[in-house]
Amino acid sequence: MSYRVFSIPPKVRIRENIDFPGPVVIEGTVLGDVSCMTLTVGERGIVDGTIKADRVTILGEVSGEIFATHITLKPSSAVAANIFHKHLSVEDGCLFEGNSRRHAAPLELA
Repeated sequence: MSYRVFSIPPKVRIRENIDFPGPVVIEGTVLGDVSCMTLTVGERGIVDGTIKADRVTILGEVSGEIFATHITLKPSSAVAANIFHKHLSVEDGCLFEGNSRRHAAPLELA
């Protein structure tokens, strides 16, 4: 089954949890948990909460916890979180504060 992208544009602020079965792109602010198939946090995107997704790419700001099979922290990202992952890519220039734990099935921990 194919899903359209659920997108939160810049200047939009959501104070609720997001549970979406497809891909999510956050350019605005989410104060709550995000559960989805894939998540991209844009350069101006902010997430303050727990993230659970198969693939997570972060260019913006995240604080909380992240549970994902594949996580990529891009150079513009600022992450203050505990990360549970199977594969983690930390690119030069990103800011990461927290703990990183490799796990064979990180989504089962959330």
